[in-house]
Amino acid sequence: MILLSNERLRVEIAEPGERPNDTFRFDRAGFISDVTLDGDTHFGANEPMNLRHLSSGGRGLCCEFSGDFATGVAVGDYFPKLGVGLIKQDSELGYQFAHKYQEVKPYPVIYEATATSVTFQTAAVPCQGIAVESTKMIRIEDNTLILEASLTNVGDKVITTEEYCHNFLSIDGMAISPDYRLELPDMPNLGHEGLEGFGGYDHNNFVADGKAIVFKNCETEVSLSVLSTKGHTAKDAFTWKLLHKGAKASVTGLDTVEPSSLLLWATDHIVSPEIIQTIAIAPGETHSWRRQWTFEAEPRW
Repeated sequence: MILLSNERLRVEIAEPGERPNDTFRFDRAGFISDVTLDGDTHFGANEPMNLRHLSSGGRGLCCEFSGDFATGVAVGDYFPKLGVGLIKQDSELGYQFAHKYQEVKPYPVIYEATATSVTFQTAAVPCQGIAVESTKMIRIEDNTLILEASLTNVGDKVITTEEYCHNFLSIDGMAISPDYRLELPDMPNLGHEGLEGFGGYDHNNFVADGKAIVFKNCETEVSLSVLSTKGHTAKDAFTWKLLHKGAKASVTGLDTVEPSSLLLWATDHIVSPEIIQTIAIAPGETHSWRRQWTFEAEPRW
């Protein structure tokens, strides 16, 4: 485990290949498994096991590149999963994020760490004409956690992928309830109605409240909605704030990306706002972005 700490924050980062950073879904460079503020308030949570699909092993702040690089790859051949490695195709179904693949060649990742920062370098391994190099630097400043990343196309094909962070957030383990509130100051007024479900998830626990979303009740079902970011006021950045009234604590995210959508996922004790960006880079090009989280809580004593 890589540990970053200062007077305010303790940040745990699982090394590549170390549980829980050994999945076939999440970027193995910079898998942030937990954040603790002032030695007291915790913000990381495990992806639940009681889902309609197998858990994909997520926890805390773990990022993902999604891209359709498995289509047309024959069973027995390898396809690239950015951030993970080369995966051997073992069925006609293509890539499945919760599947336990038996043969994977992880991308080589090296890192250098100090007490308050760590830099990851992921090397390219060409496959199907796809090859990328990535750099990710994570650091802490007071009560803010900052991630700066870049992706360089060193392959033969244009790469199109979505990148986002699964913010598996739980404020001190508090279950989903009306005490949680997700504020979206950059969004247009959302009204005061329930949000539509997505991907076959009929149950929906989200209600719009102007420029915020509230949660109707405690639940173990999954609620999932996708909101268009069309009309948001900042083209190249997106701000959100998840707070819990009872715990008197919050996390504010500032994603310096051009957001293509906001996916909101919640169940049990987890709220996961995912700010999605679409990346398209030609051979030789580099794309860079930044995400940061500021953690706050009122003193309890």
